[in-house]
Order: sequence, then C-alpha cells, then structure tokens
Amino acid sequence: MRYQLECSKLEFFRPDAFGFINKLKTQPSKYPMINLSIGAPNRPTPAWIIEAMKTHLDNPAYHTYPPQHGAPELCEAVAYWYGKRFGVEIDPKDNVLITVGIKEAIFNALHSLVNAGDVVMVPDPGYPTYFEAVLFTGGKLLTYNSDAEADEVLSEIEHKARLHGPKIVIVNYPSNPTGRIVGLDFYKSLSEIASRYDFAVMSDLAYSEIAFDGLTVHSYLQARPGLELGFEYFAFSKTYNMAGWRVGAIVGDKRLVDAVKLYKSKIDSNVFYPIQQAAVTALKETPDSFYRELSGMYQQRRDALVHGLSDIGLRFSPPQGAMYTWVETPEGVDPWFFTEKLYKEYGILVVPGTAYGLNGSHRVRMGLVQETSLMEEAARRLAEGGLLR
Repeated sequence: MRYQLECSKLEFFRPDAFGFINKLKTQPSKYPMINLSIGAPNRPTPAWIIEAMKTHLDNPAYHTYPPQHGAPELCEAVAYWYGKRFGVEIDPKDNVLITVGIKEAIFNALHSLVNAGDVVMVPDPGYPTYFEAVLFTGGKLLTYNSDAEADEVLSEIEHKARLHGPKIVIVNYPSNPTGRIVGLDFYKSLSEIASRYDFAVMSDLAYSEIAFDGLTVHSYLQARPGLELGFEYFAFSKTYNMAGWRVGAIVGDKRLVDAVKLYKSKIDSNVFYPIQQAAVTALKETPDSFYRELSGMYQQRRDALVHGLSDIGLRFSPPQGAMYTWVETPEGVDPWFFTEKLYKEYGILVVPGTAYGLNGSHRVRMGLVQETSLMEEAARRLAEGGLLR
C-alpha cells in the first residue's frame, strides 16, 4: 500500500515561496547576501528580559508543566498592558489565553471556531498562515484587497459580508506585508459592520509598537465594548525581539477564548514557565523610551531603503508601520523571476509577493530587518547595477 502524499492537504502549500527562497540562498550571487526576506528582528532580546529568564530558570517549581492556559502572572500582565496601552479593560482569567506565538494561535483559533463550509474572510495581500489555516479547517476562503485605502477596505468587507455571510473576518494592522495602518475610526466602522452581519473579527496585532511618522497603532478591542465577537493576537516577537522565544496571547470575547482554550488543551501544554515570567518582565518593566527607540530604528531603516528605491525608479507603498516595504516589480516582470534576479545579480534576498496572495502578483516584500548601513548598501547596489536600465 503506497501512501499518497500527492493527495494530502499538503498540496495547499505548493508552490512554496519560502522553500524557493531557501534554495536561492544555496546558489552563487555576485555580492555577499543582504537578507531582506526574513520577518524577524535582527537585534537581541533586551537584557532585562533575558535576566528575568535566567532568574526563573533556577526555580525547580517551574520545571514541570506550566498552567494549561498560561501563567496567571502573564495573563495579568497582558491585561495590565491592554489597560495601559489601549485603555481596554481585560479580565485576565476570562479574556486572555497564552499561546506558543501567533502562528500557532492562528491555526488553533481557526480550528476551534471554523467548521467545514464556514466562510472566513482574509486580507489579500496578507500573512500566509491565514490562508493556510482556513484551508486546513475545510472553511471557505474569501479575500478582500488589504492594499487599499481604509474606506475601500470597509466597503469591500461590508459588500462581501452581505453576500456571503462570513463567520470570521481577519484584519492585520500594521500590515504584513503592506505596512499600512488604520485609525480608530476604521475599527469603529468595522465593529458596526460586524454587528450588522454577525461575524467575529480576528485582529492580528503583531506589530503594535512599530509605527512611523508619529502615527499611533490602535487595538480593535478599543472599538468593541464588552469585547463581543472580537479577539486579537498579541505578540512579543517583533516588539521585544523575542521571535525565538515563542510566546504570545489571544485576548478577547470569553466565548471565543474558551473555545480556543478547549481545542488548544488537546494540542500542547503551553509555554515553558520561565519564558512566560520573562514575558511578564517585558510588559511591566520595559521603559517607554525603548518603544520610541524601536519605532525610530525601523523608521530610519525604512527611510534609507525607500529613498534608494525612489532614486532608481522602483514604485512602492511607503510603509506606515510594521517592518516591510511592499515594492512593485518592473512592468511585465514576474515576482518569482524578480526575486531570483535580485539575489543572483545584487545579493539581495526578498520574498515574491504571491506568497501573500493573488494581489501580490506584481510585488515583492523587502524587510526592514538589517541595520541601516545594509539597507543603504542594498539601495546602492540596485542603483549602481542599473536595475531598471
């Protein structure tokens, strides 16, 4: 009996843009590689968080399984943060679930809440895990153009909600990969649409502390009194340079959180307790100056890259936040071909836009994930190499 892998759900993942990128890395390039394909910070976790981890490592009480739904101390710290940062009142027992990062949280939440045939609306372009998780649940995938102005996005969501009756609509601001940000009025309008058409809103807030030009990032829960049919992913990876620590949270409506708690309890035993204690330190002891410096650092990198891109004539959407620049390929050039060309001829590794949906078919994503000097070097290579000549 032969195992038919070609008939499995894994076909949803082919072709795999990130597999393509990993193969490119093994091939020769004219220059040393500048890797702008990764979606992770390049700087270390702050020292006060690392020290907290070291301190708690020595406690043998933390060497067994952690609390199933998260350490009470961390649930309380997440509630504290939401009150301090967004003015949203959160019950740490009812409204918070600690997760193994956000990718796991997305898969588990959608498996908890979506039955075969349920409609889920996701942003296109958007984080690939949204698409993949919906397909694995057997849900019906519906998209909206997230690379549009806020009023256009709301109009499309409302139109498709009226026609198709989605169970969940996913939003992600600041956006991966577009870098767009929306104001609180957007969330208020979305909340009204959600009430009108009776769908839940899943907000991915992975980049909440990376915003440029004085803009402020809001939480969807600010616009959802009582949190009804609203839940949000809260992350440590990008804000605190903790991508490898794998810790995050789901915050929102008790009914939705309870469903994910039940499902997740069958999947894993949650995050190592000392990591959760270090995350408490991140939320409660990180100075306000750190957040200002974080946004300033990424804005400096953004400015270095986009000035260079402008000088050589590439078109792009200047990011308002997050850690990516969404760049148009030259007219008639496929993003996979363009990705290969950038690497082989310039040593610059990016992601083809189709990894983020059909609306990325003429784009590549360049991450603001290297120091400013390397962002400037990438722009210089493109200019001196005559990319568009």
